[in-house]
Amino acid sequence: MLLPAFTRMARASIIAIWLGAAGYAPAADTIVVGGEDGYEPYETLNADGEPVGFNIDLMRAIGKATDSEVEFRLGSWETMRQALQSGEIDVLGMFVSDRREASVDFARPHVIVHHRIFIPAGAEPINRIEDLAGRSVIVQREAWSHEFLRQSDQEMALTLVDSDSEGLALLSRGGHDAALLTEHRSRHTMRENRLDNLTVSGPPVLPVEYALAVREGNQALLAQINVGLERVMASGAFDRIYARWLQPLDGNEREPGGYGVAISAIIAVVVLAVFAWLLWKLLAYRRDMRQAQQQIAYLREHDALTGLLSRHALEQRLDKLCEVDSDKRHSLLEINVDQFRVINETVGHAAADRLLRSLGTRLQELFPADALIARQGADEYAVLMPETDEARAAELGRELLDSLDENPLAPQRGAGSLTLSVGVVSFDHRDGGIARILRRADCACLAAKDDGGNRVHVWQPDDARLAEKFGELGWVARIQQALAEDRMTLYWQPISPTSGPPFRTVAVEILVRMLPEVDGEAPITAAEFMPAAERYFMTTQIDRWVVSTTLEWMTAHRDSIDRLDRVNINLSGRSLGDQRFLDFLDRILRRHVGLLPRLCLEVTETALISNLEQVSRLFQRLNRGGCRIALDDFGTGVSSMNYLRQLPVDYLKVDGSFVRDIDRDPSALEFIAEINRLGQSMGKITVAECVETESVQGCLKSVGFDLMQGYLVGHPAPLDELIVHLTRPLRVANIP
Repeated sequence: MLLPAFTRMARASIIAIWLGAAGYAPAADTIVVGGEDGYEPYETLNADGEPVGFNIDLMRAIGKATDSEVEFRLGSWETMRQALQSGEIDVLGMFVSDRREASVDFARPHVIVHHRIFIPAGAEPINRIEDLAGRSVIVQREAWSHEFLRQSDQEMALTLVDSDSEGLALLSRGGHDAALLTEHRSRHTMRENRLDNLTVSGPPVLPVEYALAVREGNQALLAQINVGLERVMASGAFDRIYARWLQPLDGNEREPGGYGVAISAIIAVVVLAVFAWLLWKLLAYRRDMRQAQQQIAYLREHDALTGLLSRHALEQRLDKLCEVDSDKRHSLLEINVDQFRVINETVGHAAADRLLRSLGTRLQELFPADALIARQGADEYAVLMPETDEARAAELGRELLDSLDENPLAPQRGAGSLTLSVGVVSFDHRDGGIARILRRADCACLAAKDDGGNRVHVWQPDDARLAEKFGELGWVARIQQALAEDRMTLYWQPISPTSGPPFRTVAVEILVRMLPEVDGEAPITAAEFMPAAERYFMTTQIDRWVVSTTLEWMTAHRDSIDRLDRVNINLSGRSLGDQRFLDFLDRILRRHVGLLPRLCLEVTETALISNLEQVSRLFQRLNRGGCRIALDDFGTGVSSMNYLRQLPVDYLKVDGSFVRDIDRDPSALEFIAEINRLGQSMGKITVAECVETESVQGCLKSVGFDLMQGYLVGHPAPLDELIVHLTRPLRVANIP
């Protein structure tokens, strides 16, 4: 078993190395990185006087990724800020704010840092920043929280300290009502100093972006850091550094044991013993690997539905434009479909997908050949126009809206005319990098929506007020608050056989929703908040909650669950790449081992393959205990039948984009039949997603598909309704 496992690891390593290759030539000088001594877990000096912490590991990884030498200097916060301005140091990690952007240049933000309100144990809870009014509050001098409170209109007595640890020590001695301090640093201080007379009050507050800053105008170093940061993130090293220093807040960290060391030693011995054999084997895979690389490159650069550029590819090209020292202006248009949720619910997913493809075609027809067009999200597009001023970009945006009036792209009768909101921003290399440009484009598009939609809005400085109200940063705070207030909830959607008794529920997929803050409003779907959760490393928190809550519910309703073959739980790619989450999953499933025969874990093929070794070992053990694994969105990633032979996969869930048109497209039906034949020949159970009509069900039945899921079978419903559903009589349908 060890040799095939090592082969898979070698193949994955080759792909990772290929993806990270780029022709970047780093600066030859040593990068001097500053930091605040004692600011754990970000940076500090250990007992041997060596710098350690999140920023230390991150900058070492960036230096390695760009072939640069890195040197560290730690001191007080004020000393380091002055050293950055004077040029004594080159890089300093800090919170992003408008005030600081006036004196330094920020690389793209890579972490969201939250603040917490700390109070004496037993004191009256303080859940919001607004509740600090009229109280004695401790805050760090010149920190982001200090800047925020100075700019607010609230009256309070501020006591300034030089560090979070000093603030907590002062609060523990009495005489103050609260301290507003950063979360990770302060929790670490409370744990290390055993400040048991203090407690955290309320949910996280004041989320702020954290980034690496360079002296204003040092564009060469800024570009180098951005390139290195992108490579570190793409390699997975960033996730490991984040998990080591910032993610665990519950005290459940575990030191690596001797098992990992033993495995490493075994692998080293095997490498030496079978090196010649591996060379021969790798040559045999040469053609397959080349094809896999081409597939990965295409999928990394393009959207699967429309064929347009992906968000990642657009950001890469935008980054290159920002690096060019030129007076030429460029323009970026962000385009959102107005009321897309209503359209989707009115006409169905298949028709809505046709609309999105048609809109992509329309953009390609209207905009010049040198424009870069991308699909950034479910209903979001972007057009990057090099060497084009905002007047010309806005003119093309209005032509786009006029063209929809002449020939609406409404997917079908009853859906109404299609309208768009278009935001335009003009920029050059002096405008602060892609993070700021993208935020401005978001704000301009949101301003167009806020004014009623179906219009073009050119970015204005005042539009930034909408970012906190509607932007991703706002979602981060809402997700944190929903988790703290227990406003996440679970829904279910049935899975049924394509033949036999019609619409017999044999399995269900668990879906997560967020309950609104205002009673009476509809729950918020995962599609709305999960992109922000994925970007800011919050999916693991959500997945932990979903797994724990689902297992508790299954335990409480064991008699009803025994009527189902499986209860399916989705796991995100971010969670599968986090060893701490895999350890959590292992622990909690050991406690609920009796539920394994009723459980199925759904993962996407790209997520599973990206962390093949660690995930495969855990899933193989769970398989032996009765748990089943479903490969979700099959066909949209980089899978091959060779992977399916190696992975512990039991179900293939074929992506709905391959299923929706099989009743009208013979070639699509033939393709589905071939997937079904190959899957079943390897002992996999096939599941078709997004089944919405009886004619599609009839086609699936004719080619022998095992199971189906979609609106024809049932819409998502609150989990509390599942017990009642399992006792209802079966529906009857006219299936040919």
